[in-house]
Amino acid sequence: MGAYTVIGKKTPKSDAIAKVTGEARYATDVYLRNMLWARVLRSPLAHARIVRIDTAKARALKGVHAVLTAADVPDARYGALVLDMGIFARGKVRYIGEAVAAVAAADEETAARAAELIEVEYDPLPAVFDPLEALAPDAPIVHEGLAGYTTLFERTARAMRGNVNYQAEILSGDVEAGFAASDVVFEDTYQVQKQHPSYMEPNSTVADVDAEGRLIIYNTTQRPHINQAILSSLLGVPIAKIRVVPCHVGGGFGGKNRTLTEPTAAALALKTRRPVRLTFSHEEEFTSATTRHGGVIKLKTGVRQDGTLVASQVSLYYDCGAYAPTPNAVWIGAISATGPYRIPHVQVEAFSIYTNKMMSGAFRGYGAPQSTFARESQMDRIARELGLDPIELRLKNCLVEGDRLHTGQPLHSVQIRETLLKAREMVGWKGPRLGPNRALGVACGIFACGGFATSSIVKMNLDGTATVATGAMDMGQGLRTVMRQIAAEVLGLAPDDVTAVIGDTDLTPFDVGIFGDRGTHTAGQAVKLAAEDARDQIVASAAASLGVAADRLVLRDKKVVDQTSPDRFLYLRDVLGGGQYKKGGPVIGKASINLTEQAFDPEIVRGAATKMFSTYTFATHVAEVEVDPLTGVAKVDKITAVHDCGTVINPDGLRGQIIGGMATGLGYALYEDVIIENGQVQNPSFLECRPPTAVDMPAIEFATVEGFDEKGPFGAKGVGNVSVINIAPAIANAVEHAVGARVTSLPVTPLKVLRALGAEGG
Repeated sequence: MGAYTVIGKKTPKSDAIAKVTGEARYATDVYLRNMLWARVLRSPLAHARIVRIDTAKARALKGVHAVLTAADVPDARYGALVLDMGIFARGKVRYIGEAVAAVAAADEETAARAAELIEVEYDPLPAVFDPLEALAPDAPIVHEGLAGYTTLFERTARAMRGNVNYQAEILSGDVEAGFAASDVVFEDTYQVQKQHPSYMEPNSTVADVDAEGRLIIYNTTQRPHINQAILSSLLGVPIAKIRVVPCHVGGGFGGKNRTLTEPTAAALALKTRRPVRLTFSHEEEFTSATTRHGGVIKLKTGVRQDGTLVASQVSLYYDCGAYAPTPNAVWIGAISATGPYRIPHVQVEAFSIYTNKMMSGAFRGYGAPQSTFARESQMDRIARELGLDPIELRLKNCLVEGDRLHTGQPLHSVQIRETLLKAREMVGWKGPRLGPNRALGVACGIFACGGFATSSIVKMNLDGTATVATGAMDMGQGLRTVMRQIAAEVLGLAPDDVTAVIGDTDLTPFDVGIFGDRGTHTAGQAVKLAAEDARDQIVASAAASLGVAADRLVLRDKKVVDQTSPDRFLYLRDVLGGGQYKKGGPVIGKASINLTEQAFDPEIVRGAATKMFSTYTFATHVAEVEVDPLTGVAKVDKITAVHDCGTVINPDGLRGQIIGGMATGLGYALYEDVIIENGQVQNPSFLECRPPTAVDMPAIEFATVEGFDEKGPFGAKGVGNVSVINIAPAIANAVEHAVGARVTSLPVTPLKVLRALGAEGG
């Protein structure tokens, strides 16, 4: 760590003015000459054979330029780790809302009318909607050919069988011996709901074919380079013939980490040789996009009388819906299932299970909010029944530097204890009771941070400024600004001297996508290394010109300065301008990294969806909640958050991430629930599935603990996901402390509170 010129300083977001003035271009702002409008025909049934599709009437309608079904596109499947989904349903439909056909027409009205004219005959099949019921031997099978699907992970005994598309097992220590050595054993079952990411901008793509026959995609996405690869595999078009031009993202939160509108729009554009726009309606967002995984979590934990955690057995049953876009979320749920605690004997079994419902996918927290809700709820039960203070129980068991996670992975940069101590001090935890029906609730969390492949290029310009190119996407979290800060710090520039080019697959090197707190930590590290490569080239050239050793030179204030004699310097413009023509050519720094270089211990872990993550982030949240025992309404008055996120790159960006994470967690805790009955979404709108608004937001106080992660740029880690995962259990714990009502399923609604009070004689 050290004194920085740019790092840690408040830096305005580079796209702020464009967004405030309306100049920022989103995918829905893209209008091209001769553009056609697309509409998708979707299944009205949860599970059925497709007997016949007749598109004749739709094709005959004036203004219709193309009608496509599965018969008109290659028989190819795609997915993140399980390749199970095609552009259109082929042979049968698996959920209400699945795409069966699509049309491209001269205007929206004609496209809608044409879709209505497509005739589809179905043969209904038995359906399954509950993940536990889907595990039964006689349950309807969602994917009959599951065993033959391509997977990108190690298959365990139960994976790709029946309705299980993914299974992970973690076994460390001797669980049965641990339970035998425990004084008390606690067993609980928790349920979690589907939650929509609630981004304001719907999924949208405009696809075009240029004069050279290249497919051009304008879209809203978190992963442009992966979209490019998926389109190539689905449509049989070489990657070099596809350009993805991502627009500003009007909210992603994981929900734009999925290829949804792009394949259909691209197939129609290739068919018509005209630009085609496909934008989801908000109803389609709630029926045909992705949500957070719902499911069931079973916990059995053995504890000594003094509160020492001895053994834990965890079963995670995550409902992935009809397709499995992100089994990795289930794997991260398994990693987070023990919380940030030292437990000698652990057994975790995690399942991703098909049902005939809309898909579950990536969403902020990425599988950890579910298991964290269960773990932290049970931690409070343990504290209550053993007569222990909830924070003291957590302090007694929390991980410290050098401990191993239950996966066997050695941990570095661990400061969960420090976050607990600071949070306790900030809220006055041991002070007098806040008042009748008002209490504090605490929860701690761990989240896998960073990793996966990325790369960056830093190009030095003739005037001493720099251009950074990265495939990592800015979704509104301020990544573009962070990249500018990182490069500026290395190169001795101001952030305004650096331009960041992001996402465009023609202009940027590869990045796997922004998810899992890997933006600042991993993509930022690639930018730092590329900038250091450029810096070293500059220093070598300047050293030759000045006749001094390179290790005497530093870059600052757009100059190359001799540290031993600060009056001796060269302006960057002189090194890069006239000098570069005769001293090696233009300065271009580059870096390609993959921070998932070490695998988990195969003796402990089976079926890991990914290799080892680069590091872990930690946080403690305390919620102050008042509950009306007559109505069951819980009102969150304040949330206090303390994060272990390493070095802070941009304080304003950190603040935005934490507040945004709290809003997501608040909705998960109290309000949001995508209700599905017999496969049909009952509340497909923001009005009926209401996220928290400004009037619902509590007072917020946050802090960080000083830290430095050796694998992150300037010691930085992520904060976007760990800011979400603790909110729901902290609120649920506060509700119980306030009125004695323990709610074991989310969201914590007034009705559930009243039922819990009635069950306990309140």
